Amino acid sequence: MTSPSTNDVIDTVLGLDRFPDLQALREQRAKLKHLSQTSYQAALRPAEPRNFSYALRAALAARMAALWNSQELAAHFRALLEREEEGSGLASIADPGNGTEDPRLQAILAHVDLVTLSPKEATRAHIEKLLAAGLDDRDIVTLAGLIAFVNYQVLVVAGLKMLRDN
Repeated sequence: MTSPSTNDVIDTVLGLDRFPDLQALREQRAKLKHLSQTSYQAALRPAEPRNFSYALRAALAARMAALWNSQELAAHFRALLEREEEGSGLASIADPGNGTEDPRLQAILAHVDLVTLSPKEATRAHIEKLLAAGLDDRDIVTLAGLIAFVNYQVLVVAGLKMLRDN
């Protein structure tokens, strides 16, 4: 009987199956690794996506990863986006250079970009813009959770990539 794979998205995007020392390092914090993967599922693939479809979540995640120049995660999230039914309609917003004509989505993209690049500059006024664009409190919490998780994941990947490549 083989033990179940403990690879998660971070292991997979970095190809850590070829780096047993790094895998062993991550397994020293198996609970944190497990919680990171559980958070990934909650942020990107919740049981009830509500007003943030799986495709939109993937597109926003790809955008954040691209803002950080995290090629591995950006590619992962773009692949996730491509598998979604409405993915082709949202593919352009995965590129930080692109916008949209939709006012709700404009507000979301502006907030994602701001909090990813300059989180200290985010104020209550930015939340008011999201409310004015039609997001409710639950939507704003969902968006904040997605932003927080993807930015966390990008930083973990960057740190492990430095260890892997040096």
